[in-house]
Amino acid sequence: MADETILVVDDEIANLQKVRRTFINRYPVLSAATGNEALELVHKNSGIAVIIADQRMPGMTGIELLQETMPRLPHAVRIILTGYTDVDVLLEAINSCKVYRYIVKPWDPPDLLMTVERGLESYRLVKENEHFRKELIRRERLAREIEIAREIQRYILPPSCPEMENYEMAVEYRPAREVGGDLYDFQKDARTLQIVVGDVSGKSIPAALFGAVFSGQLQALFSHPLPPSEKLAALNASLVARYPSGNYIAVAHCRIDLETGSGMLANGGMPFPFLVRDGNVIRLKASGTPLGLLEGSSYEEIQFQLAPGNTLILTSDGTTDALDAAGNFYDQKFAESIGRHSMEKLPEFIRSLHSELRDFTAGAELSDDITIVALRRNR
Repeated sequence: MADETILVVDDEIANLQKVRRTFINRYPVLSAATGNEALELVHKNSGIAVIIADQRMPGMTGIELLQETMPRLPHAVRIILTGYTDVDVLLEAINSCKVYRYIVKPWDPPDLLMTVERGLESYRLVKENEHFRKELIRRERLAREIEIAREIQRYILPPSCPEMENYEMAVEYRPAREVGGDLYDFQKDARTLQIVVGDVSGKSIPAALFGAVFSGQLQALFSHPLPPSEKLAALNASLVARYPSGNYIAVAHCRIDLETGSGMLANGGMPFPFLVRDGNVIRLKASGTPLGLLEGSSYEEIQFQLAPGNTLILTSDGTTDALDAAGNFYDQKFAESIGRHSMEKLPEFIRSLHSELRDFTAGAELSDDITIVALRRNR
């Protein structure tokens, strides 16, 4: 049934016909001869905007009918037609069922039409305000959810890079939306530095919560002397057991001996890290399945050497998989950008990488988070 349907209830057929003629070709009209028939129509038609009811009907008065329709049609325009004037009935109608008008018979069709159209103006305004209120509540709830996710993410992400003798670090992190799915973390002790860069599946609060769980488990494993490959296997087993619904996180994890510069890398679904050595850019090709997808996954581990002057770059796929207007990936151009700026100081170096990436995408809205972590050995 169309919106703004008029329901007419009267036990006199002549009155029903007269009302129908008043609104013919203007609004859809439903008619009922009793209150029970009218209630059946109300339950079947949510688009009823106006109810015109005779007060004196067998079995149920007009006011009793209108009271029954309140839960189903709280904003409908209610009009009572009656053959006599009773102040007590009038007051009851106004107070108990939000009657818009109380019209005494005989009534004039143009006057009734004008009354209905004025009532519909109020009806439309109420509906618009209700829609606006619901939308406002929805947006407020969404804003609160986003703020919660931001708070979770602020807790997950380290506030600064560790300070190290003979080494320096820098991070460029740009979420595509209000809350990102990327995360990174560090752990440094007297001799060892551990770095993790990850990309959580999903968005907003679910991704933030999943990232928080992963971060907590990672912190517990940071202190264990397990190699990166075994840590990823242990984290994968824990996530598969706790989250069998398909949540996952791609992770690259490396551990570096700060005295010797020797490093070990394991990778579960992240882009291969880059290593700048003597002006050459090479890839550290360790592969593996993202964590949380497959039970019993094992992870390849490779060794590398970070000599004085070398720079290690770990990144999320929001960098390597960025697209230009023609649909070309940035992966190879990112390696070229690393080579061009490799002699810059580390803070300038990482800013230059991000700037050229944004130039490549022509400043388009980000489709994925961008995380770039760089570690340079100075001496």
